[in-house]
Order: sequence, then structure tokens, then C-alpha cells
Amino acid sequence: MAKDRYAPKPLNDIMAGLNNRLSAYAGKSQALDKQQTLLKEFLGPKLGEKCRVSNYRDGTLMIEAVSASIALKLNYLKMDMQSHFRAAGMAELGQIKIVANPQATTRLSPTVNKNAASSEASGNSRTMSQQTSDYLNAIAASAPPSLKEKLERLARHGKK
Repeated sequence: MAKDRYAPKPLNDIMAGLNNRLSAYAGKSQALDKQQTLLKEFLGPKLGEKCRVSNYRDGTLMIEAVSASIALKLNYLKMDMQSHFRAAGMAELGQIKIVANPQATTRLSPTVNKNAASSEASGNSRTMSQQTSDYLNAIAASAPPSLKEKLERLARHGKK
């Protein structure tokens, strides 16, 4: 009788095949985490938050930056960064490639994006004080006519 290829496979057989791939993914993830730590150590907390190690393969370290200006700054630091990584035990590191990726912002700081989304949903919670409204009216008194109208309109928001 022929083997039924649609018959369910035992869970042990499936897990045995996945175990090697999962351990490879876990090992690569730990290596990238170590490299990210080295990157933040080299760049400092401010600049380290704006970039991440995305891949390491064949002696090439790929770094994603959240903007082109950050990528440019990292390119200036590339040789010093390479020396830092080599001193930390990555002697096989041959080059560093830096890519500007604006979508990296969502991966780097998901909590910031959630807070921004919740503030947009709740509307603008800032209010103008009566004192600020009075200051704007005082400035409008000596302003040219085109600016005077705009300042007075802005000052009316404080009186609501």
C-alpha cells in the first residue's frame, strides 16, 4: 500500500526538522544583539537609539539609520567604528555598510509611535492661558495690519 502524503505527521518529526533552524535563528539573533550593544557603546545613547545593526554576513556589517543625515554622520565614523568592533573580538569584520531606512523608526522605538498615536486620537490637549492671550493682544496693538488680524485671531483661542 502507498504512503498517504496527506496523513498528519507526528509532532516529534516536525520539531526535529525545525530545531536546527530555530537554533540557527537564535544564534544569529544573539550575535546581532551583541553587535547592537557594541554599536550603542561606541555611538553613545543618543545616536545609538537612531540606528540598529540589521545584518552581519561574510565580514560585512549592515547598519540601518533612521534618516539620511544620521547615515551620513555614521559614514564619517565608519573607520573608527570598524576599529572598535575589531577590538571587541570581531577580527573578521571587513567592511561596514550604512543604509538610511526611515521605516527603521518603527522598529527602533515602538513605544514612541504608540504614544504619538494615542495623543492624535485624543486630539490637541494644549490650551492657551489668558495671560498668553493678553500678551498676543498687546503685541497686535503695535503690529502691521496684516499681522495684527492674525495675532488677534490667535489670541481669541485663549479666551474660549
